[in-house]
Order: sequence, then structure tokens, then C-alpha cells
Amino acid sequence: MYDSRWSAGALAAVVAMTAVPSAASAVDRWTSPHPGIRHLHRVRPGVDLHVVLVDLGSPEVSVVATRPEDRFTTTTQFARRYDAVVAINANFWGRGSCGLAAGGGEVYPRIYEDGCVATIGVGPDNNAIALDTSASPHGPLPALITEAWSGKPWLMRGGQAPRNWVRPQHLYRPNPRTAAALTADHRTMILLSADGRRPGVQGLTGFQMVDVLREFGAHDAINLDGGGSTTLVMNSRVVNRPSDRHERAVITHLGIRLRPGAAWYAGQITDRGAPVAVTAGQPAKVWVEARNTGRRAWSGVEGPTVELTDGGRTWTARAAEEVPPGGVGRFEVSWVPRTFGNTSLRARLVTPEGGLLVDEPIRFNVAVRAPDAPAAPAAEPAPQVMTASMGFGCSTRPGAPSGLAWGVLGVFGSLVAALRRRRRPAA
Repeated sequence: MYDSRWSAGALAAVVAMTAVPSAASAVDRWTSPHPGIRHLHRVRPGVDLHVVLVDLGSPEVSVVATRPEDRFTTTTQFARRYDAVVAINANFWGRGSCGLAAGGGEVYPRIYEDGCVATIGVGPDNNAIALDTSASPHGPLPALITEAWSGKPWLMRGGQAPRNWVRPQHLYRPNPRTAAALTADHRTMILLSADGRRPGVQGLTGFQMVDVLREFGAHDAINLDGGGSTTLVMNSRVVNRPSDRHERAVITHLGIRLRPGAAWYAGQITDRGAPVAVTAGQPAKVWVEARNTGRRAWSGVEGPTVELTDGGRTWTARAAEEVPPGGVGRFEVSWVPRTFGNTSLRARLVTPEGGLLVDEPIRFNVAVRAPDAPAAPAAEPAPQVMTASMGFGCSTRPGAPSGLAWGVLGVFGSLVAALRRRRRPAA
């Protein structure tokens, strides 16, 4: 199941609208059609609008845009082709896309600016940004962004509403409207679809759009193509009432897809290995291979970690190289055993948040042998006594005087003694 991370503003709005009964809220109908998605249908005098709150913190949610080859299809066709459970129309269009547009990392080939410089982009990890693309209407896309939509003007920027729009002038008059916004923490996307151009329901002005978006915590908001293009599709069904009484084929769309049971970090063990026998005190390699079945890439900086323990100490390592979703990564740990004998090792793959990446237990049994005993130093040979030609004993021990030397010394001593006796006076 997903871990809901609604922004404070969006969550407060939902609680306020659902928990406090009043005459006004009686015409607001909230539903939760899918995990990570909340839908409001508001009907009041002169107002018929829909707000969809998308929890970008949920790994089960994925944001998608029309690829260039699929442009100029209806919103329903887009939703079915891209398996989107929620879809709205997006960029203004004419001789091409008004402002930067991209789907699946592909930037549209025909783009004209005409003031469409308010852009929202989203990447595979649901990392969302709001940026001004006046200096780069044709791209390139910012890093980590693969889907992009542009509109005019900024309805809100940095939490502030300009309210002095130069164009389009129709913002000062009620019309059918489409808008997209992000909360300040960029964890919630807000989609607005407002009907108009029918008796009793004329639509919204730019000021009214700002009021609605602010109610749900919008921080950055862009005005998308409205009028007869405004269309909201949910579960393959048009839930608003397009003013043309039928769907238009439009150039770009914004959709929300689901990946039931998806997790940011998940894996599946594909192989493992350890040496059969090692020597105590010597490093040995223990490794685990796993397939990335989650939504985020594994990297050496941020990603899962393998933890190896022998019951007393723990060693850790990350994947040797970046592992994209679907790829297989190798986690290699350098283990140094301390004691010898049969050793049981346990390993586990841990997510950056500290949870288990894989529930499957990983165990190794390794025989650890004692280090080889050092060779004993050579014993000193016993002295060998030899009989010299002059009758003196001598040793062959290295460094000791030889037998010949001892003999010479003995003869010299005898001569000295004889001389002393000759010089001694008679008694």
C-alpha cells in the first residue's frame, strides 16, 4: 500500500470540506476513486467545477504527458492509450504547441511562445517543478524532468497571484477553464476543470480560479487551454460537460496513471555468493545480486544498502553502479572473519528509509580456518669440539676462536712462563 503524503494545505482543505457540515458544503461531493487521488465535484449557483488532488508522494501514482506522435487526440483517446485514470487537456495550440511541451522525455518539434512561458514539469520519480521557460521555450528539459506542459499566464507564482494580467484578456470574463497547480512542497498536484458557456453556468474568471486553487493550497498555478477544449476524463469517462457538447482533439494532455502495489524501493534477489572456506583475519568477498523492481534508481549516493552480520559485527555496501528500475545490481561486501570454525552470516537489503527492500532471508555458511602457524626459527647447532694438532680443544661455533688460535695462545703463554723462571734469582 502507498504511504500517503498529502501536503498540509491540501489535507486541511479536504478535512474542512468533508468534516464540517454546512449549507455550502452540502453541494460539494468528495470521492477517493484511487489510492493517492481525491476528487471534488462542486455544484453551486453559477458554478460547476471539478478539482482533483494528486498525491505525488505516493509511488502508486505516475504523471504522464502526451508524446509528440500522439498529439491531436481527444482526452478520452489519450486516457485509454496511456492507461490514465485521470486526464485533462493541456497546452494552448495553433500552428504547434504554445510553449514548451514534452512527453516521455521528447520535446515537441513545433513550438511557438506567444506568452506561454508558465511551465510545470514532472519526472519519473514524481519530482515536480514550476518554472519560467521564456528563455528556453524549445527546451532542453530540466534535469530529471520527462513530462512538461505550459500555459499562460501564471495564475499564482510563489504563493502570490498577479491579478493584473495583460493577456489573455478573457481571464477577466467567465469561461470554461482548465488549470494545473503545485503546492509549496511540490508533493500535491491540483487539477482544475470548470464548466461554462451554458445557461446558469458561465464559467470562472481568472480571479475565481485563483480563489479555488488557493483554497487547496496552490503555490504555483498555470492557466491551460480552456473554452471548448476543457475536458476532464476519469476512468475512461468524461465527467464534466464540454461547452462544445463533444470532445475536441487537442495537442497535449496531462494524465495520472496508477501502479497498484508499487513502491519507491523494492527488489528481488537474483543471485548470491560467498567463499566456501576463508582464513581468519583475511578479507573475503560476500555478494548479493538483486533486481530493481521499484520506481527509483539505486545509486551509490542514494539507494538501498546491503548489511552483512556475523552476529557481532556488521559490514555495509551499496550497489557498485547505478541500477535503473528493471536492472540488476550487485552488492559486494568485504568481510573479515575474526574467529575460526563454521560461521553463519546473515545479510539483508535495507531501503534508505530503513525498511527491508526484500523480505527473503539471505544466509551464508562459511568455514573459517585458523591462520597457518608461523615457521619456528632454526635451532642453534650444538658446538662441535675438535682436537687440534697441538692438543687444544676448539669449537666450530660461529664467532668463537678457532682451535689454531687457541694453540698459538697456549704456546705463547708457555714461553712467557719459562722466561720468568730463568730471571727469578736463586734463593
